[in-house]
Amino acid sequence: MILETRYLPVGSLPYETIKSVTAMEAKLYSKCPFIAVLPAISPDENIEKWTFANLPGISYNDNSLVLKTGSHDYKDKVLMHSRAFGNPNAENLEQYAFEPAFLEKFFQMIKKFKSPVAYINLLGPFTISQILSKVVKEQVITDKNYKKLYFEAVCIKALWIINKMKDFCKNTVPVIILEEPMLGQFGMIKRQHDEITSDFVIELYERVVKKLKSAGAVVGVQCMDKCDWSLPIRGGVDLISYDAYNNPNNLCIIPDIITSFLERGGVINWGIIPVTSESMVKNLTIEYMSNRLAFSMQGLVLSGVPEILVQNSAMVSMNGSTDHLSIFFAEKAIILSTQLSLRLDSIFNVKVKFPIINHNSISNKGMCH
Repeated sequence: MILETRYLPVGSLPYETIKSVTAMEAKLYSKCPFIAVLPAISPDENIEKWTFANLPGISYNDNSLVLKTGSHDYKDKVLMHSRAFGNPNAENLEQYAFEPAFLEKFFQMIKKFKSPVAYINLLGPFTISQILSKVVKEQVITDKNYKKLYFEAVCIKALWIINKMKDFCKNTVPVIILEEPMLGQFGMIKRQHDEITSDFVIELYERVVKKLKSAGAVVGVQCMDKCDWSLPIRGGVDLISYDAYNNPNNLCIIPDIITSFLERGGVINWGIIPVTSESMVKNLTIEYMSNRLAFSMQGLVLSGVPEILVQNSAMVSMNGSTDHLSIFFAEKAIILSTQLSLRLDSIFNVKVKFPIINHNSISNKGMCH
């Protein structure tokens, strides 16, 4: 499918009211609304809590995860969880709902604007595995029961939001962005635990991607630390989103894998707008960012990836969250990102395409109404 915009929404925002977020998204992102993370509105606003909410044997309070597997009904809850994964209808999924502050407005935007795509960020399976391992204070990533939980958890959350979206507009394509902040530590974790292999992590992605694509979603992985991008690519993801400002050469070391990824329709999001501090954002200009992006993209071309593939697959974004910035500087970074995406369209004179979606697998409940 052809995208209306090359901009990828990223991270938490500093807004203190839903009205402000709605106004911003309606103005800039009516074609690609996203569930904004709004920590200034509520301390419960984070994707960790959204992902872990209502999972069997898990409680998440005060930003702290507690694993409780000894309750009398734990096994029954695990069976219900697996049932929802195997038969993801509305009844089975509803008990695993999560409630971002912007959720209602997100649905209303899809309905009003008949948005072609919409973005949802959730934790990825590898990061989920590492969080749970730390909680139980041992490496449980390869335990078969926990292993099921890693990929079933993110799938069930994504399937719930996909089903809800179709109640408002069945033609809106969900783009599920798997946040993987721990992926950058894979090498270190692998050295410490021999059972954590590349094949194991690739299998986690394969299972998630297969399930979500069967529901009509596009699946991406986002990591703003330097990492091994061959893992999610070999796992079948449609999009990779990385920090192209601080780690511009992260993709250049695997040109053959990147070329194959782009040839099959993969998309690269270049997190090129730096948002580390207000002083950094203050000095940014569209000319500087355009030149910086062009230089980084040329580096990938020089590594051996065909230029036409790099150009035709490029999306852009900020390289992190802006909730630590004032609204003025956060909005400057947002506007620069959107301006840069428009400039790419103008320069390359071609729209980005996501891989073909299997619309026959999407529920037919309700057109945009």
